[in-house]
Amino acid sequence: MMYILLAIVLMFMDQRGHYVPRIRSTMELAFEPIFHVVSWPAEVLRSINQHTRARNDLISENHQLQKQLLNTFASVQTQAALEQENQRLRNLLDATEGRAYQFKFAEMLRVDLDPFSHKVWINRGNDKGVAVGQAVIDGLGVIGQVEDVHLHYSTVRLISDPDHALPVQINRTGLRTVAFGNGGTEHLLMPNVPLQADVSPGDMIVTSGLGDRFPPGFPVGEVERIQRDSGDTFAIVYVRPFAALDRGREVLLIEPRVIQAEGIEAEDSEPAVVDTPLPDEQP
Repeated sequence: MMYILLAIVLMFMDQRGHYVPRIRSTMELAFEPIFHVVSWPAEVLRSINQHTRARNDLISENHQLQKQLLNTFASVQTQAALEQENQRLRNLLDATEGRAYQFKFAEMLRVDLDPFSHKVWINRGNDKGVAVGQAVIDGLGVIGQVEDVHLHYSTVRLISDPDHALPVQINRTGLRTVAFGNGGTEHLLMPNVPLQADVSPGDMIVTSGLGDRFPPGFPVGEVERIQRDSGDTFAIVYVRPFAALDRGREVLLIEPRVIQAEGIEAEDSEPAVVDTPLPDEQP
């Protein structure tokens, strides 16, 4: 009965003066530091766990981004190489326009490591009809000529080789001479040009067609400078070659072809002959 009476009194006092919420609030305020002290280790562990997880996530994401960046760089480099190869192939295609010749595409396999011998190997041989002495060009100019032929590959001596001589002529004046390699890819030498010959820097040098190796009219290079020494009979002309002698991989092998009277392209190197009746034989 006493407990019941006490409960009734407390209920009445709480209804009138709201003492219970005040007491509860006071007790919560008094015990709040204890709650913080008790929960602090758990909060610390939770914070450490979150920071560790975030750091591991950042490290993993960083590694993933590095891989993606490397893949992107590789793709960009491959794209640049493909663009350069595409440009070289376009140059090769442009070099064949308007030429009455057949061309065979070939790729370089390797180069001679001997610094005194400028040779390259190409992936065409007897099985593809390659012959010794066949002229080789790229999309910019004359590269060299086939020196040795095997079953599946051939050797090409570049025009920059010290033992190579190329019959040429100055396109502007038609003066014929010979361009020699000097062991460097930067210049060819024309040492037999008469001292008073009409030759100027910038003149284009093309093949003359003499020697039965290089067809006429293919670009070789341009005159870069002329050395005229008093007392000498000949001037020395330095020619900058057009062809990428130390770069590139794609080349063309030249095969002469003749266009017959009916407009059909023949494979023979002999010119087509068309019989024309004499005036007194005509009806």
